[in-house]
Amino acid sequence: MNMIQKIMNILMNPNAELINIISIPCTLIEVIIHVNISLVLLNKFTCRKNKYLCILFIYVLIIINRLIIIAPFNVILNVLIFIFMYLIFFKVQLVEACIAVSVPFLLTALFEMISSQIYTLIFNRPYAEFASYPLYAIIFLLIVYTCMFIILQLFKNFKVNISLFTNLNKKDSISIIGTIILGFVTVFLQLYITAFYNNILPHSIILLSIACLIAYFFVSLFNMIKTKQLEIANRDINNLQLYNNTLKIMYDNIRAFKHDFNNIMNGIGRIYNS
Repeated sequence: MNMIQKIMNILMNPNAELINIISIPCTLIEVIIHVNISLVLLNKFTCRKNKYLCILFIYVLIIINRLIIIAPFNVILNVLIFIFMYLIFFKVQLVEACIAVSVPFLLTALFEMISSQIYTLIFNRPYAEFASYPLYAIIFLLIVYTCMFIILQLFKNFKVNISLFTNLNKKDSISIIGTIILGFVTVFLQLYITAFYNNILPHSIILLSIACLIAYFFVSLFNMIKTKQLEIANRDINNLQLYNNTLKIMYDNIRAFKHDFNNIMNGIGRIYNS
């Protein structure tokens, strides 16, 4: 009992050193989730050896980066590390690597913002006051990583990848780009309001803001997937129509040849009978 009480006292009191120790395995979990999300987005099937080596190199470089460069500047280098490792291990183009890296980072930032607002709603105090408490930090990271894992499973089930946003017609491309731009503006405004006015706004408004952010994300994702599916269906229909037209032309040519062939054979028969 005394041991449990001592552990709880350690976890419930500010402890910067313990926070740093906890961040070491948590960083590995975050890297694993990011790499798996990126592979789904890239629609890349790579061997386990390459994936594990990529995760290991990224993890080691991020830990070294954290020791050398202070936050938030080390985040920029972390992004570059991810991009560079993807280019080496997954053999993708630079644009694909940038997109595959940026999506998990943006999602992580979004869920961290939402989780911090949930803390503010529950404890009626900013999350920054709890950041140095190990127990609250662990719960915060568990919420963020659980949300990221759910996103990973959704991406797998709905087969969300970069190819969904390529080879679209002009109308659909403009629609998707407009949706993405509107989404970034909406997310920025909502996060700004909840971050700087959370002490003024009622809790119900903050909850509604968080719910709208989550709902907008899933509705936008669903609409973009459906847009791509409709585009593929229309393309298949056009191909089938071209195929049917080709078969019709071939059938007409065969009928014409058959008619001419019958006339020739009838002519030969009459000549033979004569």
